Amino acid sequence: MAITPDNILKYCLDNFDGLVEVNSWGERGIFYNPGGVLKRGVYVLTIKEKDGDNDRASLLDRKDMWRVNIGV
Repeated sequence: MAITPDNILKYCLDNFDGLVEVNSWGERGIFYNPGGVLKRGVYVLTIKEKDGDNDRASLLDRKDMWRVNIGV
């Protein structure tokens, strides 16, 4: 299986309880929010696939470029 943003998100959602996917600011994120108790949840992981107004240094607008951020 190739490592892609879709596969990373799918793996997390399929294998860990209490996670929800949230899309905002051009990022897809995984938050821990069992039962939807919190408004959004606790940040676990985001995948950014394009440059934003406040972040152009990563040059994510190139083909097949993306970045994973993990909250530890």
